[in-house]
Amino acid sequence: MRIETRMPFAQDRLTATDYYRYVQCPHWPYWERFGKPTDRRPLTEAEEQRMADGLEHEKKIVREAFQDLREVKVMDAEDGMEKTLALMKQGVPAIYQGWLVFEDRVGRPDVLERRRGKSVFGDWYYAPLDIKRAHELKKEHKFQLAFYSELLEKIQEKYPAHAAIINGDGERITFDPSEIAEEYREVTETLERIRAGEMPDPVYRKACHDTSPWGKACERLATRTNDIALLFNVDVRKLKALRSVGIRTVDDAAEMRPEQLEGQSPGLTLRALVAAKRQAQSLRDRLVIIKRPLALVTKGVEIHFDIESHPPTDTDYLYGFYIREGAGHYQSFVAERPEEEETMWRAFLAWLPTLPGEYTVYHYANYEVQRLTQLAERYRDTQNPWLQKFQRRMVDLKELTRDHVVFPLHFYSLKQIGKFLGYAWTGEVTSGGQSVSEYDKWLATKQRSVLDGILQYNEEDVRATAVLSDWLSRYATEETVYREPYPWNKG
Repeated sequence: MRIETRMPFAQDRLTATDYYRYVQCPHWPYWERFGKPTDRRPLTEAEEQRMADGLEHEKKIVREAFQDLREVKVMDAEDGMEKTLALMKQGVPAIYQGWLVFEDRVGRPDVLERRRGKSVFGDWYYAPLDIKRAHELKKEHKFQLAFYSELLEKIQEKYPAHAAIINGDGERITFDPSEIAEEYREVTETLERIRAGEMPDPVYRKACHDTSPWGKACERLATRTNDIALLFNVDVRKLKALRSVGIRTVDDAAEMRPEQLEGQSPGLTLRALVAAKRQAQSLRDRLVIIKRPLALVTKGVEIHFDIESHPPTDTDYLYGFYIREGAGHYQSFVAERPEEEETMWRAFLAWLPTLPGEYTVYHYANYEVQRLTQLAERYRDTQNPWLQKFQRRMVDLKELTRDHVVFPLHFYSLKQIGKFLGYAWTGEVTSGGQSVSEYDKWLATKQRSVLDGILQYNEEDVRATAVLSDWLSRYATEETVYREPYPWNKG
């Protein structure tokens, strides 16, 4: 499914893009219809390029996976549906970029695959398949496949039991859309209310800024009323449950009595209520709360690790390490072109046996774990003993932080926590998204200063994890509450 920035059909139609947008940010489908155009940030050059690269990736996968393929190039929904229907009646094996139109709903799956079975067409029917760069089947993919399946049921009088994606490694992942029938129905009903003009209750998450172009509008909506959407790690279902018992603002949440509200609505467990109250108190009063003592034990040499990846080509291009041995130093492995990923990987594997016998590897969030697993599978190195040893010694500081500490922050990204603790990123590259853009620039220009800027950003990231581990080791060792002025900011 190709995400359209400007749809060639009426905006009031329900589309697969609405489901993608809703999962990323529940207000995105609303803002697209009723928001002020001045509130919508334009796509960056890098975002536009990634969309273009994604289309090229899609075409490449389709060419490799389907020998007998018919493409629908029409960009008008009704004309496209007419041509798609004609191909379906003919029983062609696969249809690329076909249109599915029923009443006020429009879908355009990447591929419609012919399957054996009864339908209005004869002894065959069609099932949807999308091309995705992601390695796993995500929630938004499931919703989109369920949407296409529902449209197909209306058109061919046969609900396809097995839809699928082809992931970034060319693997087919099959999915039965009926498995999420209830959740899909709930989301569809919500989207229908949005189309009718109903604004959802505030939701504020990192994806509102990182993925949606309407982040500022979402932030303004939540802060205007001090809404509980400002609380970190409280998902949509918990927000709905809290609102159902009268907890709507951060102040409400800070003053609520969890033991009285427990069980009054689905999802309101005592643990969830205590966590929400604690986060609200932290946010309202600028408290840093150590909810459980942490004994951070570093065995051997302390190593901090961060990966920079290039989503358009699904490659890793930089492994960076801050090694606290002696005076400490930064070590990196770089793929100066996506085609050099395996060379970088081999150099990294060759380096592992040179590490001391005992060491601990700190990283922030699960991304590094996922990518090492994926590249080990890609290059058939899952049984490499040195890699297995490295993986066993990895410690996720984000997981530890969430388990033991409450910060007065809306999001617990490394950037937000690092800056809160006083660490500063000094280079021109200040985010993962920007590093991807700079890598694109490096590939186009080969200006060494561009690559040096990415290396500086990566080094500052791994040094930031060291700052966090130091802070946890010093300030999170006992259950306590820190108030402003914080002791780590003195002097």
